[in-house]
Order: sequence, then structure tokens, then C-alpha cells
Amino acid sequence: MDDWGPGKARARRSFSHRGLVACCGAAFAVSLAYAHDHWPVPPPSTSLRPAASSKARTKIGINLFGLANYNRQRVFSNLISQSEWFSSRGKAWTAMPAGQLDEHGWVRFLLPGQTAPRPLTFPSAPYRTTAVRCRYRGSGKLTVGGAARRMGEGDHWLMIELMPTGAVDDGAWIELMRTDPEDPLRDIDCREPSHAPTERFDPQFIRDLEGFGIIRFLDWQRVNDNLPVDFRRRTTPDMSSQVGPAGAAIEDMVDLANLAGADPWFLMPYKAQPAYVRAFAQLVRDRLDPGRTVYVELGNEIWNDMFDASRQARREGLTLRLGNGDPAQAGALRYAQKLRETMRIWSEVFAGREGRLVRVAASQNANPDLADTVLAYSDTARWIDALATAPYIWVDLTRRSSTDVDSIFVQSFRAIDETIELADRNRSIAARYHKRFIAYEGGQHLVTPDLVLAGRLQRDRRMEALYRRYLEIWDARIGGELTLYASTAPIGPYGSWGLREYAGQPLEQAPKLRAVRQYMATHP
Repeated sequence: MDDWGPGKARARRSFSHRGLVACCGAAFAVSLAYAHDHWPVPPPSTSLRPAASSKARTKIGINLFGLANYNRQRVFSNLISQSEWFSSRGKAWTAMPAGQLDEHGWVRFLLPGQTAPRPLTFPSAPYRTTAVRCRYRGSGKLTVGGAARRMGEGDHWLMIELMPTGAVDDGAWIELMRTDPEDPLRDIDCREPSHAPTERFDPQFIRDLEGFGIIRFLDWQRVNDNLPVDFRRRTTPDMSSQVGPAGAAIEDMVDLANLAGADPWFLMPYKAQPAYVRAFAQLVRDRLDPGRTVYVELGNEIWNDMFDASRQARREGLTLRLGNGDPAQAGALRYAQKLRETMRIWSEVFAGREGRLVRVAASQNANPDLADTVLAYSDTARWIDALATAPYIWVDLTRRSSTDVDSIFVQSFRAIDETIELADRNRSIAARYHKRFIAYEGGQHLVTPDLVLAGRLQRDRRMEALYRRYLEIWDARIGGELTLYASTAPIGPYGSWGLREYAGQPLEQAPKLRAVRQYMATHP
């Protein structure tokens, strides 16, 4: 177990969709693991082929980045909902043993000499001193640390002051110093007095989603971890944390879509059993506003063997003697099998509301033949409505430095034509099966461990022009749903995926988001 502690920069690896996004607090430093695949880009075409079939109206969606507080995006009004408990004995922080937590994630007891720190999520920028009231039930003692100062306390409440600076090593936390095992301190809620006690989501976060027609919940669901799932043990809104291994509460994701006026896009875990899939679909059907449409896919990038679910699909496919012994083909055909099973269940649950359901088959943008393999298998095409790929703007940055920014942008603009050409080929395949073509992810894919280079690329004004051209060409040649990756995330060595680096970042400092907002304003 890695140690976490004040003043340290020890990194812990935990699974997320786009990787090792380094962001640390005064008491913690975290790195998310899993870099995206770097597939070879075919030689650039000399001209773009005419678009196949009529294009649909462009609809811009957004992938929400992970909920963990170090991703610098406040989602919930309760400032502790995006973190978990840790164990401390005065020097380092380690994971809180599961046996010390109750079924809702509250600390049942502390051992002698042990305390339980828990990070707070800062409100959105501009950063300023903010008063926060923490209310709780039970018996015990709370204190605070880092960029938090205790201002007063009373019967089951603690008044604190947050003093964030915006520095990357900024952090604040509450700390459970004592709890009564017979009546544990629990149901902690820390928020500004101006936020109503019943307010679930931060209003600024809801406003930030304005204009996006789709919200994809890949990272909130933690699908890439490929853990077993049990609907009876899923995360619910009344739990202490929304960032545990089981991912966010389904109810919260549906409610967010309703509040934001956007269509939700869910991913069924690859290991999900039919009972889980059916219960998930039924909850969505019963809770989602009737006028909304739900998108659903199986797993994430099952073709991508950097993910555990992909390797599982290959093993299963080979065991079933699929693909004539070829692991990639075996995995693709096994994915098609499970895709049919999953979408058949969703079809049954949404019987009579078929027009509000988009069943998605996902494939690799750079390998159009894969889409044909999946759609041609048995009656797979019968059970899906859309083929989706991720048409990223990709440039190999190996051995590139900050002196290469100009040439990298030249290549990036060329890469738009290359990825749209590939998207058009995938769209032609979808059209042959009478299916729509959409994008489950998209945007820039400029990944480098050189953070000086990464920062210069991501903050350059040419990034805005790059996104404008990307969106304009998508709209002119492809159309339909383009779900960008991703919402808010800091620049890191394994990807700088956010349209902005932190919540509340001024638009003039966020060229990607500026381009997207301008596009949505002129293409309502």
C-alpha cells in the first residue's frame, strides 16, 4: 500500500479512463492510470471522398471526467461526496480498511492512535475564502487541515473556512479524530450556508453542462476497472462517497441528465449479468424524464487490449473457438455475442418506447473492418441502432519537445482530415446495415510526458482554431452525435483531456472550451 501524507508526493495508481492525470493536494498526491491507445494513423489521403448517404444534424455531447476531487471539478453540493476516507497515524495516509466502514461508507470505529482524514472538494474558481458548515449525526469529534480553518462548532455542526489558492498542491480536508462505536459520527454534509440542505448538485456544475445534448458517464461508472457488479450492492445516493469501486449512483446520473436537459449515455459493465442489466435498464426507464433519449453500449473499447475487459473478451472468444484462433477476431465476435444479449434486454425493458433508446455498437475508428466484423456476426445488427467510434485528432509526440509546437500544430490540422476520412468509412459501413454513425468520444489526442510541451500545446490559441476546424468538418461531412472527451481535467503526462483544466477556469484561458462554446452558440 502506498503512503499518503502531508508534504508528500507519493503517487497511487487507480484505474480511470484516461490516465495518470497527476494532481496532488497538500495531504495527498494522486495519479490515475491507464493511458489511451496509440494506434497507427494511416497515411494521409490526398482528398476526402464524398460523404456516404445523407448526414444527420450535429449534436455535441460531453464525456464527464472522473468524479474524484483531484480532478478539480465540483459536482455535488456536499464537498465530501467526491472523496473517500483514509487512515492516518500522524505521518502518512493509507486506505481506510473496509472492515472499519459500515454499509454506507461511514467510519464505524477508530483504532488507538488512528484518525480518519477525508479530502474536501474546492468550490469552482475564482478561488476565494469561503465559509462552509459541516453538519453530522452521531457522537465524535471532527477537525480540519490543509487549506481549511476551523471557525467554530456546536451541537452536531462545525463551521470552517476554506482558503484555496489554486495551486496544484492545494488541498483541504476534514479529519475524524474520535467516534463512538455505539453511535458513530456519520451523515456528514459540508456545504456553504447558501446551498440548500436538499440541493444535490452544485448549481454551477449544472450551468457548465448547458448546451451539451448528451452526457456520457464512462468515468463516473468506472467501467474500465472491469470489476464484478451486483445491483443489490451498487452505489446509492445516500452513501458516503460517489467515487468508490462501484462508481456513481445510477439515480444521480439519471437525475443529472434530467436537470441538465441532456440525454444520458450509459455503459453496461462487461461482467454484468443479465439481472444487473435488466435492473439498471428498469431504473433508467422509470426515473428518466419521458422526453429524454438514453444511449447504451456494452463496456468501453472492447477492441482495445489495454483494457482488462478486452483481454477477457479475447480469452472467452478463444475458449468458444471463435475467430479461427485469432485473438483479436475472437474478442470482436465474443463482444458481438454479449452485445446482442445486452441490447435484447434493454429492448425488452424499453418496449413501447423504442424511439427513446439508442443501442450502440462501438468500434475502432482507425480499423473500419472491425465494425464490419461485429455488425455482420449473426443477427447483431438487428439489436443495435448506431455504430460509434472515437475519431480523435492524433499526432505521435514521441521524442518531441516544446520547440516543436509549430510543426505539431501543422500535423494536427492534417490529422483532422485523416480521422474524418476514417470516420466516413465507418459511416459507410453503418449505412450498409441501415444504422446511424455517431462518436462516443472525440477531440484532441496529444499525449506526452513532457508537461512543458503539453501545457504549451493545450493553452495555445491554435488549439481553439484546431477545434473549430474539427467541429466544422465533422458537421459538414459526418454530422450526428459527437461526444467530446472530456469535461474538466488537469494537464498530465498521460493525457490532457479536459476542455478546461479546472472548474471555473476563465474562458479566455481555455481554448478548447472556447471553440466548443462558440460552435454550439452558432449551431443551436
